[in-house]
Amino acid sequence: MVRRFLLQCALLALPIALLFAAVAWVDPYALFGDVGPVSQELKEKNLYHSGRTMPFSNMLWKLIDFRRTPNGNVLLGDSRLSRFDTDSLERFTGDRYYNFGIPGGNFVTIDHLFRYADSLTTLRNVYVQVAFRGMETNQNFDVYKEPRMILEKPVSYVYNRRVMEAAGLNLISRFAPDLLSYDMPGAGNWEMVLEAEKESAEHFVLDTTVYERLQHIADRCRAEGANLVFVEYPTHPDLQGIMADAGLTAQRKQYLERLRSLAPVIDLDRAGLFPADRGFWRDPLHLTVDAQRMLIHHIWVAKN
Repeated sequence: MVRRFLLQCALLALPIALLFAAVAWVDPYALFGDVGPVSQELKEKNLYHSGRTMPFSNMLWKLIDFRRTPNGNVLLGDSRLSRFDTDSLERFTGDRYYNFGIPGGNFVTIDHLFRYADSLTTLRNVYVQVAFRGMETNQNFDVYKEPRMILEKPVSYVYNRRVMEAAGLNLISRFAPDLLSYDMPGAGNWEMVLEAEKESAEHFVLDTTVYERLQHIADRCRAEGANLVFVEYPTHPDLQGIMADAGLTAQRKQYLERLRSLAPVIDLDRAGLFPADRGFWRDPLHLTVDAQRMLIHHIWVAKN
């Protein structure tokens, strides 16, 4: 009787065990290295499949990847930095940088990732992509916690629902790619972004606790002898106008002055500095990958 019961339990558990094994085999975030039926290149492409999954996917991938190959040169920021061409940067500077740009990232993310990188290596150059708009109080959500918990408890990797979903996506992308479409700005996206930014600007309340996070970064860089630079990324003139119309110019000036008391600041969000032609922009917040290459000269030459 007991034997029969155990056999039934084993049969019931078999599909679940096979599912977990399949997730480990596909390994969508390369936790186990370069294994499985999907190439590393395709796995990285799938990080950007959907705006819904980008924050988790990019975060987990980069936590795993950086732990495997720590780098003392890091870039920290949000989605506007996530597609930055680090190969072009390496050709320009001679140094390899690790890109911790996270879609959906914010100052909470930057704080967590700086501490994570600082715990794994001696930092040499730290470039933080900051954003005045990101100082708003409702921008304090945390996209770091769940991926970090998976790293601390690796067995949860195979049964995490997001990892399971990513494993399925990777299999489809490998064996039936025609069934997939990847995240692209749709019709009306430009106006939708502007409307959301206008709503935020009109109700803007500055979160002063961000300065404490940035102070920690500045203190640690100073203690380690690391070079720290804050970079205010450009936005389209349409968005610059919204911020000015909301009466935020004086607050933005004070914010930049506060940042300059911590470290050098390169302010690229100034009228006329970058083309207003929409061909250079994915939306009012995001430059195209090609347009972002123009930033290299402004940031690294400005430092030197």
